[in-house]
Amino acid sequence: MKPQAMLAGVGALAFGILTFVAFIVANPPGGDYKVSDITDFLAKGHRPAAFISMYLVMLSGAGLLVFLARLRDSIDGDRASVFWGFGVAAATAWIAGYAVVISPTAALAFSSGHLKTLDPTLAWTISEAGYAVMYGAGGVLLGCALVTFVVGRVTVATWFRWATAVAAIASLASLAWIPMFLVYIWAIVSGIWLLFADRERVPSPSAQQA
Repeated sequence: MKPQAMLAGVGALAFGILTFVAFIVANPPGGDYKVSDITDFLAKGHRPAAFISMYLVMLSGAGLLVFLARLRDSIDGDRASVFWGFGVAAATAWIAGYAVVISPTAALAFSSGHLKTLDPTLAWTISEAGYAVMYGAGGVLLGCALVTFVVGRVTVATWFRWATAVAAIASLASLAWIPMFLVYIWAIVSGIWLLFADRERVPSPSAQQA
């Protein structure tokens, strides 16, 4: 197995799994407005979980970049640089958006006790804005990168190209939240494939067609 494939596989798994774990750990408010959920999120004892989740999302963003770097090597021509530009922008928005999501509880932690709590409506609004950056910008930019990947010649297996096309559509629709889970599944399957597939095998002619 080539080291690049192994590293890319780990990166893909990190993106597909750690983001989901981060949401479970921090349990930030989102979707329906519930004061009880927001109060729990802002509680002092909950703040360490929010910070841990931020590190998890940073690792997932780094994993995404490693994974996309491997995909970039499969692209012929100038599309590779366009793909990479979209990918870097997506990972940046992904991490920045989540930083906004947890910013209410982070602000309380950094205030040295000067802020006791925040208005639940304000905290919920800030977190929702973070989701808009994370999924609206990060998800859509990732979708643009994946569209760039599939529209031209790439040296990958045919099934992976079609799976990436589905992930691209889901990512472009990520503001609806649920479609993004298809992207996570795509990343996890891709990671497993990269870790265990025979990377030394010469690609078949069908895998190299435009």
